[in-house]
Amino acid sequence: MVIKTTLTAKNYNATLKPALKLFKGDIVYVEFTLVYSLISSINGIDVEDSIPLNALQDVKLKLKTPTGTETFESLEIIDNRARFKIQVSEEIGEYPFMIVCYDSDGCVFHLPACDYTIVDTI
Repeated sequence: MVIKTTLTAKNYNATLKPALKLFKGDIVYVEFTLVYSLISSINGIDVEDSIPLNALQDVKLKLKTPTGTETFESLEIIDNRARFKIQVSEEIGEYPFMIVCYDSDGCVFHLPACDYTIVDTI
């Protein structure tokens, strides 16, 4: 199962549409499409409305949980989409997450944090 959502970053704020809502205990793929970057270029490639993720070395997803922060490596990077396989915490609630991008020149940049929600199953 793949959950697809779009993270839009603009003026150091980020929005997620549709919202990312997961059930506790889920193990799913989450695919983020990233648009409107905060940077002007990656490896000499000008950026306008989307981050060309395929120009990046790696993309990581950091999820804050009640027990700390979990980091997930991207499994696949295609165009401006990054896919992650995540295992959801057993704690219900709303938590922040952040996407971190790495390029081959050793640069690291963080996109503004957004929230994801974990809800209980029936």
